[in-house]
Amino acid sequence: MQIISIKKKYLAATVLLFIFLVSFPPGYLQAKDLPESLSLMLEQEGIPLSTLSLIVQPVDSTSSIIRVNPKKYRNPGSLAKLFTAFVAIDKLGPESQWETVIYASDPIDDGIVEQLLIEGGGDPFLTNEQLLKLIKDLRKLGLHTISNGLLIDQSLFPKANNTPGDFDDDPLRPYNVMHASLMANFNTIDFTVKKNIKNDGVNIEYDFLPNGIIFSNNLKMGKGSCNDFRDNVIFKQLIQDSYPPNVVIELNGIYPQNCDQYKHDIAVTETNHYFFGLFSYLWQQSGGIINGYINEIDIKKNATELLQFKSIKLSELAPHLLKNSNNFIARQLFLTIGGSKTNYSLRAARKTMKKVLKRNGVNSRKNFYDNGSGLSRLTSIRPDTLFDLLQTIYQHSASSIIMSSLPISGIDGTLSNRFKSPMLRERMRLKTGTLDGVRALAGYVTGLSGQEYIVVYIHNDLSEVSYQTKKFENALFEWIVDDKDRML
Repeated sequence: MQIISIKKKYLAATVLLFIFLVSFPPGYLQAKDLPESLSLMLEQEGIPLSTLSLIVQPVDSTSSIIRVNPKKYRNPGSLAKLFTAFVAIDKLGPESQWETVIYASDPIDDGIVEQLLIEGGGDPFLTNEQLLKLIKDLRKLGLHTISNGLLIDQSLFPKANNTPGDFDDDPLRPYNVMHASLMANFNTIDFTVKKNIKNDGVNIEYDFLPNGIIFSNNLKMGKGSCNDFRDNVIFKQLIQDSYPPNVVIELNGIYPQNCDQYKHDIAVTETNHYFFGLFSYLWQQSGGIINGYINEIDIKKNATELLQFKSIKLSELAPHLLKNSNNFIARQLFLTIGGSKTNYSLRAARKTMKKVLKRNGVNSRKNFYDNGSGLSRLTSIRPDTLFDLLQTIYQHSASSIIMSSLPISGIDGTLSNRFKSPMLRERMRLKTGTLDGVRALAGYVTGLSGQEYIVVYIHNDLSEVSYQTKKFENALFEWIVDDKDRML
């Protein structure tokens, strides 16, 4: 009887082993929890496991090698842009473009027009270069003088309920720019603050300034290094009472004396003023004449159409969205995907988001997509939904567009200064997400063995404790990449 019992136990164990081997592909660590070395590092860094969600899975497997808190709703930060990019490309198509239409208030036979009427079409990428192309197209029509400024139509998209300073009380930061039916160059001004050795002062230099924008430099030299610039210098926007008005960017505070120069950018909050300033500057640079200012109206279709200016294609836009994590582009895309000919809204965009994801086999569950950019405390996504999305992207007909638009470790975008070690450099395509209390990375990693992995990493903690997670992140991705010992 004893021998029979042992045989039964042996048979049962054999059956269990067979099921185990069939269920999981050979060559991979089967632990669902963190490997011991990573668990130890979490303890050393004092990072609670409850604040972390992590999924690591080979792209050709149905089983994860690490799976920690995959169903806990998290704030993903800019990982939300992965949803926006995928849904936009799937719904609108990679060749999709936006259209800005220009009308004349009167005939232009003599090359002179009283006013130009510009109807915003939601173009997410009307940069300096694109706006100059638009102006050159107008000049080719023989137009050389605009007598009384611009009339613009901003009615396509709804007015934003929030203001640029609502998120973090820093309204001039470019990441806080809100959506708009018509906006040029993200309202942004790039400049360099330099120490003037000759007079112990501080200079501000820039390639150009849009008309009607002025710097007021009140900086004084003081102690510190370049790292102190953001804490020591205060930016303030003022409106100068004149016609046309001027926007004054005032710099106050202490410029650190151990910093030779500091490159910075700001985004003006007066969208229409910035548009007129940039348009008039470029118009004059082209040899044209423009007088007057800018006003906002709903354009009537009986005006004379001069030009339909098309944006870059969505496939060309994707790298600017994902590599550079541009919030304005994300906001524009988000509204576009939920739009009809007569109505655009955040609510419609959220509904469309879930509908397109469901059609592609991605269960949105109770996820909440706030504005498409990730700059929100309300966005809430389950990590396993994000994993499902990355799996879907990998198999999608437009996968090459999205995957090639992701930042490459140690090379470009938001990862240009991350993961630069020989082991990690160029082996990872990851979207980043960073807010106060949020650290997130998600995308595709290639191991030393050649195996590709899908990785979702999200750390959330809004307590008073400021967790330092970079050391753990480095160790995590080194563990994923160094996979030869895990292969049979």
